[in-house]
Amino acid sequence: MRADAAQSRGSLRPIWSWFGYDEPNYTYMRHGKKLLAKLAALHSGPVYVRTHNLLTSGDGTPALKWGSTNAYAEDAAGRPVYDWDVLDRIFDAYVEAGITPFVQAGFMPEALSIGPPPYRHDFPRTGITTGWAYPPKDYGRWAALIEAWAGHMRER
Repeated sequence: MRADAAQSRGSLRPIWSWFGYDEPNYTYMRHGKKLLAKLAALHSGPVYVRTHNLLTSGDGTPALKWGSTNAYAEDAAGRPVYDWDVLDRIFDAYVEAGITPFVQAGFMPEALSIGPPPYRHDFPRTGITTGWAYPPKDYGRWAALIEAWAGHMRER
């Protein structure tokens, strides 16, 4: 993606009717789907949702201030392994509810993080800047992950 702030592409389309939350795994559960439908009904125009932890490593179990999709891992040889299953369930729930996703590419998968252990925070006791909040150790692999994810979403 390239951006040139000197070039005008038109007017800014407001996205003020949006909601955000930390725990993406609740999105596709019964009560999460029910809540999304209620949020979508609050506004006559598009309703946007931004969710944290869309690229966080883990088994997909929701928890306080935590969620995970395990979208990126590496095999024994260090090659990227993409798994879109949990992300697909999240975005399918958005579409089903009539929600427009406001995609946040966050946070850092464990296999890409330069952060020292622990990877997962123990909110609020250990602080919030553990491994999931660090930059990538390889920006090329980070870019490839984002490109692969965007391509997957476009194909769907």
